[in-house]
Parts: sequence; structure tokens; C-alpha cells
Amino acid sequence: MRTLASALAKSSACILLSASTVFASDIVLQKVPDAVSDKAPASSKSNLGPQASFALMNYNVRTQARALYVSSGSDLNAANNMIDDQAATSFAFSPSDNSPVTIIDLGKVSTVRRLSAVYSPRATSIDFYVLQTLPGDNSTAGSLKVDEKALAKMKAVGSVIDDGTQGRASIDFPATSGRYVMLHWAPAAHSDTAFTVAEVSAFSPSRGNLLASNRNFSSAQTTVDSKDVADSKDVSDSKDVPEVVPPAPPAEGPPPPLTPPPPFTFIPQLVPASE
Repeated sequence: MRTLASALAKSSACILLSASTVFASDIVLQKVPDAVSDKAPASSKSNLGPQASFALMNYNVRTQARALYVSSGSDLNAANNMIDDQAATSFAFSPSDNSPVTIIDLGKVSTVRRLSAVYSPRATSIDFYVLQTLPGDNSTAGSLKVDEKALAKMKAVGSVIDDGTQGRASIDFPATSGRYVMLHWAPAAHSDTAFTVAEVSAFSPSRGNLLASNRNFSSAQTTVDSKDVADSKDVSDSKDVPEVVPPAPPAEGPPPPLTPPPPFTFIPQLVPASE
């Protein structure tokens, strides 16, 4: 038991040392491309009726959560796999990235009380942040530079140490308001394989997983044909609509009357008298 405890203590110390070493230098994060264009293509606009335009105006509002920055990765468009509420999909950081970092935009200022992540098992520490504003300098197009001074001003809402057997981490903390969530992994040792993150979740005290609910809402941003948009006068609560009962089949009529009997005729029978 002492040997195991000492090994974990050494591993934790190594991880924490790795984290402090990484944070001593600047971090440059790459901006994730927008998954959905702010404007619908001209070809699709010409085919949309007034109802469809109304639907796009309602659904195509940038209030959904999305992956905003990552520290590396060959396919930045796949970064939103981290918040699609599907553990089967993931985002891979570059194998050379010794300090994976991601920043997720909640879409609006929200209250967060719990953060969690599911990732490829690796001995690492994870720092969780809830931020009001983006850290660092984003003057460079397509990237965000976070220097040591900016990092020093940031306070994590919690940290977790994984000995390499979990592949998941979560932290509960007092309800905190913020627009952005940042996660920083500091692996204890370099690996030649890519570090992957399957899912990141941010829970509100009352609304559940803010990331999954927002991502599901954004799926409605696909082009809607006017015939698929219900007119407001046709939408009503089911409890206010009387149940439609199909008409009963016509009942069977009375049976036809019996044929009347032939008229009765009395014919007297004469019996001959005996002699």
C-alpha cells in the first residue's frame, strides 16, 4: 500500500510539475472554423418562402455552444465533436501537443456548477476554468495567444489528477457565471499517439448540460422548406383540440315483412246421409 501511495504521489508531483512548466510559456490556440455560415447561400435563399426565412431568422442565431479554440489538431472542423453529446465521436489533438487546451463558447453568459470531460486514458492533470472574457491577445487572425501574465490572472474552478486508469474527470464547484469554458490537460509524459477528447460537458444548476442542449438546438439550422414550417394558426395545444370521432357505419334496417298468407276460403264438405 505504501508503495502504491508513494507511486501515485510521485505521479501527481510529476504531473503538477509538468503543468507549471507548460504554463510558464505562452500558449497559442487555433480558432475553430465556424460550422455553419452566418448567411444562407444565395441559391438556397431564392428557393425559400417567407415562412422559411422567418424560421432561419429564428434558428440561425449564434446562441448555441461551440468549440472556439484548440491548441492543436489536424482537423479543426472536428473540434465540435467534443460537445455533440456523443461519446462515439471525438477530437484528436496533435501527437506533438504536450499541453492540450480547448476553449468552448457557451453562446451566452451562463451559470455553471459542474464540468466534466471524457478523453483517452492518460496520466494527466486537468484544470477547469469558467471565464467571463477570453484570455490573452486575439489580435492575430485565426489564433489566440495566451501569455504568462494572462494565465496568472486566471483562477481555475477546480483541478483533477488522473493516474491514467480513468479516462474521465469531473469537478463540482459553487455556481459560477461565465461565457467561456477552458480545459487544460498536462500529461505526465509525452506520448507518440494523439490525445483525443470524446466529450466535454458543462452543467447548469437548472438547465442540465448546457453544451449538449445548445448543440441539439443548432441542428435545426439546416435549410427549412416553407412547406415544412407550420403556420401559426395551425399550431395549437393538443388538449384544446376536440377528439375527432369517425362516423359510425349505418345501422342495419328492420327486416323485410313476411309475405302475407293467401286469403282463407271456407269450403263446406257434405257427408252423404246413410239410408
